[in-house]
Amino acid sequence: MVLTAQGKNIPTYPIGNLFIQGERYADTIYIVVDRFHNGWDLSECSFTIKGETESGEIASAVLLFETLEDKLRIEWRVSGLFTRRAGKLQLELTASVVRDDITLCIVRYDMAPVNVKPSLTGTNEIIPDTAEQTISQINQAAAEGLSQIRAEIEGFDIDSVSRRLDVMEDACMTFLARPEIIAVTQREYNSSEHKENSLYIIIEEE
Repeated sequence: MVLTAQGKNIPTYPIGNLFIQGERYADTIYIVVDRFHNGWDLSECSFTIKGETESGEIASAVLLFETLEDKLRIEWRVSGLFTRRAGKLQLELTASVVRDDITLCIVRYDMAPVNVKPSLTGTNEIIPDTAEQTISQINQAAAEGLSQIRAEIEGFDIDSVSRRLDVMEDACMTFLARPEIIAVTQREYNSSEHKENSLYIIIEEE
């Protein structure tokens, strides 16, 4: 935000409702003034801005500036001192030349009051409608459930499962490839047809 002085008058309507109570360094205002005034080079000055609340409290800050060819560009970073109270805030910019502890020149710029809007300070929280609250809780639970499912899917190790299945398949093939073991007596062995890939164990007759 830039305010351009007209002589010693600085129009403040662009920032008339800019400030809100409790803000700290939320806004930076640039004030452009003439470098020369009544024979004085104001680049040799110190600039101070003051603010007075409706209750008479005073806030002040020393401002830095940039020297241009025939203008000075002053930077005001608005601290919490100026927005501490809501209501009308009267502003005044002062330039002063001091040499050897002697004040040689003081220039005061007229600034119309601005308004510091009150911040919201209510304490009674609005209770949501029961149906809306229930729907909100369901949506939140569904969202949390979906997030958990996505996390489980992303963390699922398909390679590990594939390796385990391969091991199980190999074990099954090994088991199926083993010969069948058949226990028979000598008489039964001699009188029966023999199966291929089978191991016959001769046992004693009872």
